[in-house]
Amino acid sequence: MTILRDISFLWSMLHVIIFLMLLFKPRYSWRLTLTLSFAVSGILLCGNILLMYWLGHGIILSLAFFTCTLPTLLLYFLLSEYRNGRYFFLFCLSDTMCFWLMQLTNLLDRLAGETYAVLFLSRLLLFPLAEYFIWRYLRRPFLELQRKLNKGWWLFATMGGVYYLLVMFTAIPVDAPMPDAAGLGTLCLVMILMPLTYITIFHSLWRQMRFYENTRQMELQRRDYESIQQKMELSRIYRHDMRHHLAALDGMLQQGDTAGAHQYVRTLTGGLDDISSAVPCANSAVNAVLSAYLAQAANAGCPVELKLNLPEQLPFDETDLCIVLANPLENAIHACENLPQQQRNIRLSAELTENQRLIISVENPCPQRVEFGPDGLPAGPKQEGHGLGLQSVRSVTDKYGGLFRCQWENGSFLLRAVLIPPVQETRKKFEISPISAAIFCVLLALILLNCLPSLAQALEAIPVLGLIVRVVDLRTYPLLWRN
Repeated sequence: MTILRDISFLWSMLHVIIFLMLLFKPRYSWRLTLTLSFAVSGILLCGNILLMYWLGHGIILSLAFFTCTLPTLLLYFLLSEYRNGRYFFLFCLSDTMCFWLMQLTNLLDRLAGETYAVLFLSRLLLFPLAEYFIWRYLRRPFLELQRKLNKGWWLFATMGGVYYLLVMFTAIPVDAPMPDAAGLGTLCLVMILMPLTYITIFHSLWRQMRFYENTRQMELQRRDYESIQQKMELSRIYRHDMRHHLAALDGMLQQGDTAGAHQYVRTLTGGLDDISSAVPCANSAVNAVLSAYLAQAANAGCPVELKLNLPEQLPFDETDLCIVLANPLENAIHACENLPQQQRNIRLSAELTENQRLIISVENPCPQRVEFGPDGLPAGPKQEGHGLGLQSVRSVTDKYGGLFRCQWENGSFLLRAVLIPPVQETRKKFEISPISAAIFCVLLALILLNCLPSLAQALEAIPVLGLIVRVVDLRTYPLLWRN
């Protein structure tokens, strides 16, 4: 039955490379990467087989770091696109997952009576299942994390390296005797904490990436809004100075300076080219955004039906208004550009209700059915920047405690957003000062030490802590008084 044990070991070592390759970003072409990978893996596999039968199974397991791990680390470091914390985190992740599965199968084999059959069958089944999970759920978001995040990788690589060493040091070889209760408890603790730690790491990385993306998107839209505001201010200045321009033209024509008048008109026309037409809206922020995107819709041949009922002042940040209006309009214009001219039409409505809630609705034709993901957003193609605009709109509605909904019905795509004005909180948040926290801890220690004498006696045996316990323990002072 030892043949099953040896095959199981080689099978596991092979899947270390497969784990790594599933999440790997090569520096060179995949053809060259796979060729070198198969060549070196074959050499390592044959070498380990020879060493296994020459030195024995137990010795080769203790030398696995030098015969498998280190050569693989160096090979893929040279082939990797990232030669920094990203790569070392990936290597620690793939190796740790592999050894974690090996330990799990070792324990299953021990529980079954050390026949090696359970060891072989469990590894034959669990490793492909783990690879399917990586390919189906982990590969795409991990590659996206590698591409977009530049910070935090060395910290997480260090954590991964620590867990790799813990798994290695607490590992129980197949033929080694079963450890005592303490050793088995340590192994089970490491086995439980390892996946929880990596889940926490991935969650932190994903939240960090989304935060950076939303911040970048909002910064870009803030710049767009400032540009629109500058154009609107320029338009106001031109309208204010128009009577002066007309007076100057009238003077030139009265003097017979026709050429000068023509040149003056051309100068004015050039200055007006970059100015958007005004929108009949009292609010300047909304007016600025709609001016830009209505001009873009006109250039794309998309008529826009407006229904606006907005006052001059709105209880929302102007940048947030830009995000909520600009993103749906931009998406609607892009969707209409792919349709025939007669089907292009955009409906926009914005209304401030009596209870100061801003309701925005954008509708555009969309013949192709739209599928939605679990987050309620359209499930579109996985490409750079896709869906960030609607995510920004949702972030704004969440900021104001509002509502956000997208739906497709009868060949139309409809987006609704509701913003609720923030309520000024007059109540102070409950805060605990450091002094109060210290007093609370002292009181808690007094209660525990004086209510649990056995605990106090056990702590008094500790050299340094014992002195502190005797000071805190109230029973000490009656004894001193008696003495």
